[in-house]
Amino acid sequence: MQLDVNRVEYCTDAGSAIKILTKYAKDYQIVVVDLHMPNMDGIELLMKLSDIGYRGGVIIASAMESRIIEAAAKIVINSRLRLLGALTKPVSTKQLQLCIERLFMMESDLAPKPVSISLDELHRVLNDNKVVPYFQAQIEAKTRNIVGFEVLCRIQLGNKLQLLSPASFLELAESHNLLNDLTEKLLEKALPQWKLISQDDSCVNCSLSINLSPSQLNQASWPNRLLKYCHDNQMETSQLTIEITENQALSEQSQYTSISRLRLHNFGVAIDDFGTGYTNLTQLCRLPISELKLDMSLVRGIHHDPLAQTILKSLQEISNKLGIKLVAEGVEDLRDLNYLEQFDNLRLQGFLICRPKPFTDLMRWLKAHKKVSKSNADVSEVGTGTGRDKASNQVSAELSKDSVSGYSI
Repeated sequence: MQLDVNRVEYCTDAGSAIKILTKYAKDYQIVVVDLHMPNMDGIELLMKLSDIGYRGGVIIASAMESRIIEAAAKIVINSRLRLLGALTKPVSTKQLQLCIERLFMMESDLAPKPVSISLDELHRVLNDNKVVPYFQAQIEAKTRNIVGFEVLCRIQLGNKLQLLSPASFLELAESHNLLNDLTEKLLEKALPQWKLISQDDSCVNCSLSINLSPSQLNQASWPNRLLKYCHDNQMETSQLTIEITENQALSEQSQYTSISRLRLHNFGVAIDDFGTGYTNLTQLCRLPISELKLDMSLVRGIHHDPLAQTILKSLQEISNKLGIKLVAEGVEDLRDLNYLEQFDNLRLQGFLICRPKPFTDLMRWLKAHKKVSKSNADVSEVGTGTGRDKASNQVSAELSKDSVSGYSI
């Protein structure tokens, strides 16, 4: 009851579990796997779960030594399974709760439903040009310098002040072939604003990211469209990164072709929400991407989560070898920020850094960021250790205070 779980079933051996999950996979949202079992061990079971395409969450719970559990976790990372936790027995209620919360973050269908809109309302939004770009900053973990921004889509219904996030309209837009219209409206507004943002002295070498879905990558026209948008707005293609959302598997030849063409023209290409979708490390090594974004479900609580730490260290090693950028999304806890600051080649994005903001609020945030960064630099020159930690806390508090702007997130 403490975990808000409706039903729990137990299998005495792995073979029975595979038979049930092969037939009723969608009925089971989480599978808890022990590594030491008769006949078929836990690692073999994990591989069979991957083979049958199980899309629920997986928790490893074992009394084996930590190195074996970590090795099993790495095997899952290389598969298409959604690893929620790698726990050492005895397992606490708090640990299980963290794993279940991670599944809710990974799987939007299980989360509370947002406000939804009708198809007629979405058409009116597009016809009335009520698409609003919001910008969220990324910083370099060690220096805290601004290195990029992601542009996010918000829409306004009629004259309502509260803006709606993509959770309310994205699925509707995709099912009625309106994603292109939304993306184009967003680009038409965001790129002229980006031109002004990039002129700020703290943003001169920054990049801008925008999302495309795998279904849009199937369309051969998108690389040419993006080239035209950059040309019309006097923007270098190297400044624009295309984030590929992982709501579908990247399997079509046309998708690989679009990614290759984008990279050929010097656009950046990022895999978004890595760790929750369909891309595994084998595919990652084959795709000519420039950036990898670790999903927020694997970032929140990373300061005390050995599994998330193992995943981050593995991805950092791979990204360094491939020469790609690594971004940690969902940084909302100061303890997570302090843990992540130790890593090289790591960008941070999240509410603790900067909440998504419309253009005017973002320009005000940039001024606050420069003021706080200068204050932090002054403290660093005269002290280390505890002094820097206090300055770090002040930076986060000041920027967080500035970020609460009254707009819908």
